[in-house]
Amino acid sequence: MLLRQSLQALACAAIVFVSLTGSAAAQLRGGTDYDVAYLGQPLADPVAQFNKETYASFGCHYCHGLNLVPRGEAPDLRRSTVVGHDTNGDQIVALLRKGIPQTAALSPMPQYGDLSEQQLRAIAQWIHYARQRDRIKTISEAKPGPGDAAAGKAYFEKSCASCHTGGFANIGKKYDATALRTQILEPKALAAAATFKLDAMPNAQQHAARDRHNSLLENYSAADVANLVAFLQGGN
Repeated sequence: MLLRQSLQALACAAIVFVSLTGSAAAQLRGGTDYDVAYLGQPLADPVAQFNKETYASFGCHYCHGLNLVPRGEAPDLRRSTVVGHDTNGDQIVALLRKGIPQTAALSPMPQYGDLSEQQLRAIAQWIHYARQRDRIKTISEAKPGPGDAAAGKAYFEKSCASCHTGGFANIGKKYDATALRTQILEPKALAAAATFKLDAMPNAQQHAARDRHNSLLENYSAADVANLVAFLQGGN
C-alpha cells in the first residue's frame, strides 16, 4: 500500500511538472525565461505546448519551421504525403530514428535514435497538430466555390459514412454554409480540452473518433469541404 501511494504521488508530481508549460511555467520560473520570439505565444492546450517545445528543443523548427512553414530546402510537412499517410506517429517516429542521408538535392536530416519514445512521439504529435491547424486556417480563409454535391456524396460514403452511419439528415437546415464548413473542420462533438490528467482524458471512443477526423482533416482540400457542404445542404 505504501509503495502504491508513493508511486501515485510520483505520477501526480510528474503530471504537474509536465503540464506546467507555456505561460504557467514562465510565471512559476519568474516569467522571464519563456522565449516568445523562439517558441511563439504559449498555447492554451498544455499537451500541444509540451509537444511544440519538444519539437523546438531538438531543432526541428530550424529547417521545417515552428508551424511547418519550411525554411530553405526543407520539405513542406504541411503537404507531405508521408505525414498525410502517417498513423499514430509510427512512420514519422521511424523516420526520425533513421534520419535521411544527404542527396543531390537536399541536405541530410540527422538521426534522432538517442531520443526516448516519448520525445519522438511528442515531435510527431506536434507535426500533426500544426498541420491540422494549418488546414483549418487555409480552408477557412479560402473562397469556397459552389461545390459538387455528387462529389461530396462520394467523399462522404468513402471517408465519413463508416462513423456517421445515420448520415446527417437535415443538418443543412440547421447550419448555413459557413457554419457547416466550420463543423466539418472542427466538430463541436469532438471538442475537448487536452490534458495530462488521467481522470479527465477523453474516453476511448471519442479519442478514436478525434484521431479519425484529424486524419481526414490533414488531407482535406478546399474543394473536398465545399463538396461536402453542397452534399449536406442538399438534404442527403
